[in-house]
Amino acid sequence: MTLKEKFNSKLSDSRGVSPVIGVILMVAITVILAAVIGTFVMGLGNNVDKNAQVGVSFDQVSSNKVDVQLTQLGNVQSAENVSVTSQDCKVGGEIDGSKNFDEVGGIITASNCESGDKIVVKATVSGKPSVVSTYTVN
Repeated sequence: MTLKEKFNSKLSDSRGVSPVIGVILMVAITVILAAVIGTFVMGLGNNVDKNAQVGVSFDQVSSNKVDVQLTQLGNVQSAENVSVTSQDCKVGGEIDGSKNFDEVGGIITASNCESGDKIVVKATVSGKPSVVSTYTVN
């Protein structure tokens, strides 16, 4: 047997992938592709609920007064869907009240607050309210 024949016999014995492994790999690739294409076609990713994303800032003007400003809407449709509430402070002049913003840049004042009182900003997206931010008075 010549060197060329030995070399060719070694190559033919060790080349390629076993037929069983090849079939398993082809089936796995087909299943993954079908899942990805099915997700896009059926739009399964579009039904995920989104949390409200709103920009607000808090400015404690004095020991008992906090200004809450709406800085940006994010994914909320309008400023009227964003509200400030507190169980301890007066929000918009009412104790245990809630007040909605009129516009971006608007300020709602929470007064008659004491140290430890909480002010909560909530927003509604697609009819689902969620807490955006909470502030504790110093």
